[in-house]
Amino acid sequence: MILSKFEVSFFQKLDKFFKPHGFDLLIDQKQFRKTTQNGFQNIIFSVVESEKDFFVDVNFGIRNNQIEEIAQQFLTNRKSYQKQANTLVISIGKYKDLKSFRFKIVDDEVLEEILDSVRLFFEDDGIGFLNKITYLAKIDEILNDAPLQPCKYVFNQTHRCFKGLIAAKLIDNHTFHSLANIYRKHLIINATDEDLINFERLIAFLLYYNPN
Repeated sequence: MILSKFEVSFFQKLDKFFKPHGFDLLIDQKQFRKTTQNGFQNIIFSVVESEKDFFVDVNFGIRNNQIEEIAQQFLTNRKSYQKQANTLVISIGKYKDLKSFRFKIVDDEVLEEILDSVRLFFEDDGIGFLNKITYLAKIDEILNDAPLQPCKYVFNQTHRCFKGLIAAKLIDNHTFHSLANIYRKHLIINATDEDLINFERLIAFLLYYNPN
């Protein structure tokens, strides 16, 4: 992957902030990542260049290895992506409940202001949130407390059904069977036949799965 001079400079400036918080720069993946006991936390940047400006999207989230090692057996993701898949991920804009939000960089002065905004967000809120959602009980809460509503912490709502049900099983959530029925109905309407077949396979697997 070839990065522009702007991207290299952008990541290097942020590296000075994220490194003391335990995040390593994975510049080829355009993200900062911190290894946790059960997976990782990451902050992902997408940089788009127009004729005069740069636009930057910022997403952040976590991976729980226990959930993903089960989920990726039943999802249709390519194998090269499976070990990199996030369990939860959200943009700064969605986190703040903004319909459309991304940083627009028009000159060096604005760049410094945006870098300060990114640092301030993660210092005040983002890193604390990542630490909180690293735990399985919180993942289960985020995915399963409102199963009839879309979950803003997952880009793919089909994948939410799979990962939510796995989290429920791992945490011994007493609503496991009702969640299975709710997510099945969602997939019947919104997903492919392959997804639905794989979900039924997942249910059968989880009924006899012992995480201990």
